Amino acid sequence: MKRAICIAALLIFIFPVAASADDGKIKSAESAAIPSVASKATILDWNDQVLRKGTNGWTCLPDRDTPGNDPWCVNDAWMNFLDAYKNKKTPSYNQVGVAYMLQGDAPVSNTDPYASKPTADNDWVTDIGAHLMVLVPDASSFSSYPTDHKNGGPWVMWGGTPYAHLMIPLGKPGN
Repeated sequence: MKRAICIAALLIFIFPVAASADDGKIKSAESAAIPSVASKATILDWNDQVLRKGTNGWTCLPDRDTPGNDPWCVNDAWMNFLDAYKNKKTPSYNQVGVAYMLQGDAPVSNTDPYASKPTADNDWVTDIGAHLMVLVPDASSFSSYPTDHKNGGPWVMWGGTPYAHLMIPLGKPGN
């Protein structure tokens, strides 16, 4: 009997801690997008564990355990993109993809999708503020956009790779 009471007390103690960790991840994930999207989105952690089932077709992911403030909120095309990127495959989406990153992004190479640090030739991007990202099934549609992230407007990131997408800044970095 005493053992059962101890186990019950332990479970009561553990579950609120776990719930608050998930609550923090959910809050982080929701900060990626506008409330009308984020509030009804499915929330996943970066291990694809469902933290909250959504109803609107969007998926939000919390800030990762890496430097930067980078929660995402994405549609199905971007989920396909993220899976392909994670597994070093070619994405297979066939619709326009939209992703919100209203908290900005961690520093990243503008040219090499898998670069982990700045080098002389990978055009490292820092201070990425709030932005949208757009995918299209035919990346040649981006040919009229620059790849220069300092141009003051939209630019193509990772051009010439299967992971090319349009970055659309929504304000000054840090805002």
